[in-house]
Amino acid sequence: MKTLIELQDDLSHKTKCAKDVIAKAEKENRQLTNAETADVETFLREADELKKQIERIENDNKLRAQVDAAISALGKTTPPKSSPDPITNEPHTVPAQPKGYRFGRLKAFKNEQDAWKSAVWMKAAIFGDRRAEREAMNLGLDIRNSMSEGVNTAGGAIVPDEMSQTIIDLREIYGVFRRNTKVVAMGREVMTMPRRTGGLTAYFTAENTAITASDKSFNQVNLVAKKLGVLTYLSTELDQDAVISIIDDLASEMAYSFALKEDQCGFTGDGTSTYGGVYGLTQRILDSANTASAIDCATAGHDTFAEVDATDLATLMGKLPVYAMQNAKFYCSGVAKSLVFDRLLATAGGNTVGTLQGSTGGSYLGYPIVVSQVLPTSTGNLNNLPMLFFGDLTLASTMGDRRGIAVRRDDSYKFAEDQITLKATERVDIVVHDLGDTSTAGPIVGLIGFTS
Repeated sequence: MKTLIELQDDLSHKTKCAKDVIAKAEKENRQLTNAETADVETFLREADELKKQIERIENDNKLRAQVDAAISALGKTTPPKSSPDPITNEPHTVPAQPKGYRFGRLKAFKNEQDAWKSAVWMKAAIFGDRRAEREAMNLGLDIRNSMSEGVNTAGGAIVPDEMSQTIIDLREIYGVFRRNTKVVAMGREVMTMPRRTGGLTAYFTAENTAITASDKSFNQVNLVAKKLGVLTYLSTELDQDAVISIIDDLASEMAYSFALKEDQCGFTGDGTSTYGGVYGLTQRILDSANTASAIDCATAGHDTFAEVDATDLATLMGKLPVYAMQNAKFYCSGVAKSLVFDRLLATAGGNTVGTLQGSTGGSYLGYPIVVSQVLPTSTGNLNNLPMLFFGDLTLASTMGDRRGIAVRRDDSYKFAEDQITLKATERVDIVVHDLGDTSTAGPIVGLIGFTS
């Protein structure tokens, strides 16, 4: 039987899946297809059932709490000296500088309200602050799991939506691969997607002669959700007045760690357990089955970034199929951007102040340059290795997202060290599936260092 936390995760996922289907149709400015309508109805039906299960468990927990309170009251001989702050349903708003909290400029949270709610949860759930517990209840934050005996060892307490959403948003800002690939919501652990490999063929035919038949051909992209996690420890002696700054920094670090691992898997994964079994773009481009997408530098001897010239880049761009040009981008490290693109732009004739200044990301011949530091940064010899890529990553790869990021806490694992454990997990898979073959280049091509 699933726990309350697991049911809440499932409910959040089903709701997100339904929202993603509708958002896709809205983005494409069209009505839902019959299949999409059926998917949305299924997700909503499953969400309603999950809500009923959650309500039953919450009612059971409420009854248990009432029984425990009654038993506890029997043992009291004198009334308490002072009553706790009343719990109300009145909404709380965050003041300009919440009393009892110190923080500087936020770097992860979009606004002080979300940061404040997450900080209240941290003080209540992690540091056991009684005043913060009452404040959290007034805000509608779920801290019952953190205050219930035995629950933490079974999975921990769930963080507020404001913190989870902040981590998700930052992950998409930091993550180059996630931002540029096609992301699909996975409604189950294993998901198979049809992939078009060939279309219909038109034939000339004589009068009263049968037309030659042809069929569209498909194969499949198989996504298998894999758990990716981050584990860290917090000292119980941290300055609780600075908890907003602490949780702001923590959200940023967790998001960055997820984004970095996703980039490493998507761009450089070698199929080992370090990358969750994912074969990234670099490995796929070097596969003997995809040689048409591995483009040698036009000039023999060009195997360092300092040697790559405009002819090499033009050769690379010329190999990309026309259908992939509309959304094509360059993908390289910051070193490659400086030593290749910035060098060529600065030394090209007819420069103006405007073209030299450019923008932070930059572009070359009108195509955006996307920087990821997991791609090659060596200034030395890169013979027979991909130096940079050009093309449409959305056509060459797919990322499956099983559910959003879930964060848990536990105060028993590091009890002897007086530390609290925080764990964040997500479930994803990445498949690089379209890189052409030995005769036809795919929607993304790589520039290979070439030594004669």
